[in-house]
Amino acid sequence: MPKDKDSRRPRFLQRKGDRLKVADSRGDKHTAHLVRLEEELTKEDGSFAFGYCKSCDWTGRARRSRDKARDDARQHRAECDGKGKIMLGAIDQR
Repeated sequence: MPKDKDSRRPRFLQRKGDRLKVADSRGDKHTAHLVRLEEELTKEDGSFAFGYCKSCDWTGRARRSRDKARDDARQHRAECDGKGKIMLGAIDQR
């Protein structure tokens, strides 16, 4: 197995819809299915809640109403072009 970190990472080859073709460190090609993960839209700090976005590092106003903080985050998510951060998880289904 290669010792340097960059050569162990999967290489993204092609994306078509929710299918992603990747190559592992040995060069073997695999197809992965992209699944949208539901994540928390708000964080709490004491008696206040605020919306946040992992994609662009946006943080909303601190509010006492968690519903309003979630609404702020949903509105931001609809408008966010973000940095497109991707989380990659693997499930072995042989």
